[in-house]
Amino acid sequence: MLKSSYKVMPKIRIYFEKKIVKDHKILLDSKQMHYLKNVMRKRTGDSIIAFNSNYEWECKLDLNVEKSIIPVNLVRKKIILPDIWLCFALIKIKNMNNLVEKISEIGVKKIVPMFSEFSSRIQININRFKKISIEAVEQSDSLSLPEISHPVSLPELLEDWDNERIIFLCDETGGNQILSAKKIIKEYKKFAIFIGPVGGWSFADREHFKDKKAYKISLGNNILKADTAAIYSLSCVRALLE
Repeated sequence: MLKSSYKVMPKIRIYFEKKIVKDHKILLDSKQMHYLKNVMRKRTGDSIIAFNSNYEWECKLDLNVEKSIIPVNLVRKKIILPDIWLCFALIKIKNMNNLVEKISEIGVKKIVPMFSEFSSRIQININRFKKISIEAVEQSDSLSLPEISHPVSLPELLEDWDNERIIFLCDETGGNQILSAKKIIKEYKKFAIFIGPVGGWSFADREHFKDKKAYKISLGNNILKADTAAIYSLSCVRALLE
């Protein structure tokens, strides 16, 4: 049997913060120009996809004079994701980059880096996280770009906590299996997953959760790295909400 020579061309998607309006030209910056022209080998008249946090448009490319795109057809509107925050204690930069990339692909409303007693004491580049998140959303065919907050201490984060947002506290010392939380999930509309640092939650950290609606969960018998724990727990919560 002969194999088909047909190849599915990858969809080229570019994120824009600005409003996208039909037939209103959008100028490209130098990085976008380089990507489209030199990396993806696109030419004037080719179609690409442009999107923001609300809409996705098919656009025609103009690389001649003004280096722009022109939106021509509305492709789809944003689907509202479940209201989930992913709050994680600071770890190694490489692992945090992986965490941000993968949970942006899965889909999450807000990403909150935080300091706990045993977390890493490092400087992080929020703009770098945003760039990683945008690229992940572009490639995963999503329209939902998560909000990424600046690092905050665990006590500050929990000080004025909204008790309508149930906390899933991932704990290496044990707890309920996350997939057994379906009944609890059905009782709430807002969720937060808390991932601890390499050294785990300290006694002082645990004290901050005492007066909160915190449901302690186990992610299995193996002790997972923070980025793996974030990916697994978020995937489970999303699946339980389906």
